[in-house]
Amino acid sequence: MAFHWNTERLNKDLARIDGAIMGGRYNLAMKLAHRSLRQYYSSFIHDNEITSEQMQAANVRQMAIYISKYLLRYFRKYEIPYSERRVIFISLVSNFIFIATMNLTDSDETFTDKATATYARENVYNIISYLMRYFS
Repeated sequence: MAFHWNTERLNKDLARIDGAIMGGRYNLAMKLAHRSLRQYYSSFIHDNEITSEQMQAANVRQMAIYISKYLLRYFRKYEIPYSERRVIFISLVSNFIFIATMNLTDSDETFTDKATATYARENVYNIISYLMRYFS
């Protein structure tokens, strides 16, 4: 089954993250943010035929780097004005979410606080919305 890029899907994913935050399950919110990025990035990579033998299938950090490089090339090629900071931001936030998620354990529910979970949620929205604007 193909992954569909649309606003309804994104809103559903964000609602799950919001529910976890509202329920005080901040580690879950972080995991859901990570999963959302992984799904959208994987779809983006597949849809745009970005290939690399070195990329690990589920590594959000690596996928973000390849997507950022792809975006920079794409925008230059088609002379689309863009903010290099915005593109680099994708990798930075993805790296933050990746590292935070890798440090989560089921036994330590207090690792992630509300501010961190909310930050991850807002940035998942910003990144996916940005990618949808150009490539969905």
